[in-house]
Amino acid sequence: MTKYPTLKNIGILVTGTGFAQAVAMVAMVFTARMFTPEIFGQFAVFGSLTTIAITIASMRMDMAIMLPEDDDSARRIARIATVSNIVVALLFAVAAVVGRNLIISVYGSENLASWMPIGALTIFFVAQVTVLQYWFNRRTDYKTISLNRMQQQVASSGGQLAFGALGVRTLPGLILGTMAGQALAFVNLRLRSKDLVQPISDDTPSAKALLSEYKKMPLLNMPTALVDAIRLNGIVLLIGSVALGAVGQFNLAWRLLQVPIGLINSAISQVFFQKLARVKPGGMTRLVRFTMMRSLLISLVPFGLLYLLAPWLFTVLFGHQWDLAGDIARALTPWLMMQLVTSPISTVFVVTGKQQWSLMFAVVFCASPLALLQFSTMDLLPTIRWLGILMAAMLATNLVLADFAARSFDREGPEVQEPTEEETDA
Repeated sequence: MTKYPTLKNIGILVTGTGFAQAVAMVAMVFTARMFTPEIFGQFAVFGSLTTIAITIASMRMDMAIMLPEDDDSARRIARIATVSNIVVALLFAVAAVVGRNLIISVYGSENLASWMPIGALTIFFVAQVTVLQYWFNRRTDYKTISLNRMQQQVASSGGQLAFGALGVRTLPGLILGTMAGQALAFVNLRLRSKDLVQPISDDTPSAKALLSEYKKMPLLNMPTALVDAIRLNGIVLLIGSVALGAVGQFNLAWRLLQVPIGLINSAISQVFFQKLARVKPGGMTRLVRFTMMRSLLISLVPFGLLYLLAPWLFTVLFGHQWDLAGDIARALTPWLMMQLVTSPISTVFVVTGKQQWSLMFAVVFCASPLALLQFSTMDLLPTIRWLGILMAAMLATNLVLADFAARSFDREGPEVQEPTEEETDA
């Protein structure tokens, strides 16, 4: 850890978040027995719609906090992102009220339609926590980020369990329990980020100038992120329009598998974003290729075991009402393995200024699974098997594009340089 600072930073994030995710997995064993697949299906639709809004809430200017050399410019960017978060949250609340009848007609749930406007709070809390985390990432304060994630997950899981134990085993129990953790995460980070709200010097570029300088974030990176959000959450929304119980099974499988994967992906991608943002032309390709290979080797054994054990594991942990979720988890394994491999280098398109490549790929990556689900004549499980294979193949293509982006970036330098030991230690 002392010799390799990058590995140390990843370890800090993984350790704290790992404890939190372990708590989430244990809590899921009980909540799955308290709430029915139909209730989880309603919650999945709620979460998918709010997640799409969260993706565009800050116009992706939150990522730009990492890029300026001076802190005052980063502070101004954070304020731009905060105003945008507030506006998007308010617009979501209005849209949820206006679209109440549409939600009922598509998903057949008045309860879901009634609780959808409160999603505005979820959007603000989660989007603003992301802004604050990028500020702490900029300052390489990974301990604060790790502790905050632990507190958020523990509070959210505990909130859901508390509502379930009190007999509130309907959609409000899941929503309010989760929101308790989101609110706690926001308040804690806000109290710890007093240096973010310090006065900004007069010679700092204006908000308009910074928006112009980092215009690729809202113009290219935001559409890319939006397309990605529509892809993943569109899968949930399409399955939910057929049967809320079926999407509840899918969502449980996805949530459980995302616990360890999300832990690793988030930690590595955050640390590598900071590192990639500092790499000079000539050192990018070697770092990216090294990271790809290391991630692939790390993922083979655990995902092989997951493929073999998933159907048995889900019925043992959650009961026979969730037997379909185990088969879905097995079908998703190839996709999730490639997701782990691509995560560390996911920000290479931002760092190299190739967001347009990422946007073009994201459009195809979004349209393909949604088209498969929309037009498939197979039953749900065979369709999801083909979905897992399709998405894994497309993520392999994304690795090739990332390699091209890194090589293009390196050609801009005066000479090819070998990366330092610190640049490859993870």
